[in-house]
Parts: sequence; C-alpha cells; structure tokens
Amino acid sequence: MISAVSGVNNQQTVSTKKQKSKEIKGDLAGAAIGLATPAYVLYDSFKKMTPEYAKDVASMFKAIMPEADTFENTKRVSAKILEETGLKAKGVKINFIDGTKESLDHLKTIISTEAKQTTAFGRRMGSNYFETFKAGANAAFFPKANEIVVNSKNLYTTVYHEMGHAMNKNGNWFTKGLQKARAITPFGVSIFAPVFLAVGLFHKVDKTKPQEQKGAIEKTLDFVSDNAGKLTLASYIPMLAEEGLASVRGLKQAAKHLPKSTVGKLAKNYTVAWSTYAGVAAMIAGGVALGIKVANHIKEGKQAKQA
Repeated sequence: MISAVSGVNNQQTVSTKKQKSKEIKGDLAGAAIGLATPAYVLYDSFKKMTPEYAKDVASMFKAIMPEADTFENTKRVSAKILEETGLKAKGVKINFIDGTKESLDHLKTIISTEAKQTTAFGRRMGSNYFETFKAGANAAFFPKANEIVVNSKNLYTTVYHEMGHAMNKNGNWFTKGLQKARAITPFGVSIFAPVFLAVGLFHKVDKTKPQEQKGAIEKTLDFVSDNAGKLTLASYIPMLAEEGLASVRGLKQAAKHLPKSTVGKLAKNYTVAWSTYAGVAAMIAGGVALGIKVANHIKEGKQAKQA
C-alpha cells in the first residue's frame, strides 16, 4: 500500500515538473514573439546612422514619396501659411536645410535643444538626427525649439504636414494634450506593450471562478490578459490621431494656395507616411496578441495531454 502511494506521488511530481517546464517554454516563446518587433524598431532607431545609410534612406523616401511641387513654390507658400495661421507670431520658424555651414550649424543647435547630449546615448541620438536631416531622410517639427526642419532637396513638401504639428502644439488644450500623449509611444514603441504582454503571459484567467467572486484587481487583470493585443493597439491612438490631424490641418492650409492636383499628391504622400506609423502599431499589437496565443497554446496542449 505504501509502495503504491509512493509510486503515485512520484508520478505526480514528474508530471508537475513537466507541466512547469512547458509553462516556462510557453512563456519564453510568447515573450520572444511579443517582443520581437519592438526590439527591432528600437534597434533600428538606436543604431548608428552613417552618412551613407542616411542617403540610402533618403533615396528610398524619394522613390515612395516623390515631391509634389517645386522647392521654390513650396518655400513661398509655406511662408504665407506661417503668417496666415498665426504660427509666425507664435515664434514658429521653418529651417530648410540646404547643406551650407550656417544651415547645418543651426540644425545642430536645434538638435541640442531637443535632446540632451551629455551621455553616450544622447550623443548617438543627436548624431543620428543630424545625419538623417542633413541627407533629407527625415523632416520634423521640434516642439522645444518651436521650429520646423525639412531638407531643401528631399521631403521638402512634407513642410505642410510639419506645420500641422506646429498648429497642434500651438493650438488648444486638446491638440496640445494629444501631442503630449504621444510620449507613451517613444520611438514608435508603446511603453505599455511589454506590460500587457507580461500580464497576458503570467496571469492565468480562472474561467471556472464566478465573476461575482472576483475582486476588482483580478477582473482588471483578466480583462488585460484577454485583450492585450487590442489594448496595445489602443495605446497608439494618440500618435496616430495626432499624425493624422497634422496632415489634415496642413493640407487644409495648402489647399488655399495650391491646385487640387498638387494637394492630391501631397495627400497621397502623407497617407503613405501615416501608414508606416499604423503598420508598426499593428505589427507590435499583433505580436503581443500572437505571443500570448502561442504561449497559451503550448500550455493548453500540455494540459490536454495530462487529461
């Protein structure tokens, strides 16, 4: 009798160890899938930007987002819009990078205003920003400097979109708040993505327990675990909304001075740019959802075999 009981206990111990092992494997697999895209996006943002690579990126943008107008007309119209919208009165400036020493020195000043470069990481990011704008691989509105930076050779017609960002920053409480809320998606990665992923992986939803017996915390964790992917996607709403609003406001002003055909080309380019933000958001949110699903599949598969 004692021997029989001992044998059963040994089997249970082995079964428990196997179960624990599979749970660990499931969590590791889920974490790897869920964090793969965020890790790559951050790596791509933080890796050293060489002048050669910056030029390649600029060439890519030139191919997928061809300029909709001449630089001279773009500069003229944007100057008018700056005055008409009151942005000039609020101190907003447009800096067209033309490769001259004066222009590049001013660019360095703007970058140093936006990003502290007292650490190795800060200096790396400052250097990356400088190379991308110098090559025409990026355009942006810098809130702290209250200045728009675009290259005079490439992506210069994105100036209307960047003016939209300036309007948001210098607008009412809603647009200002929307722009500040983008802080939850630095470098295009939601700070909530790993949190939701962790809850989905490590919190087990007890489906046999009645809802009335669950406390507020358990119900919240259940909800997050069941909707981690959707919640991750929702965390991108401020960024996607602010980007879209910037384009709409910029196009609305450009339409007052440019023919419909030109505005249509601008809208197409801005949609392409917006879709890159939406694509990253969808991939990261999808990765979180898939990671949790794979982890649960491994765990449930193990439980089915035990049954």
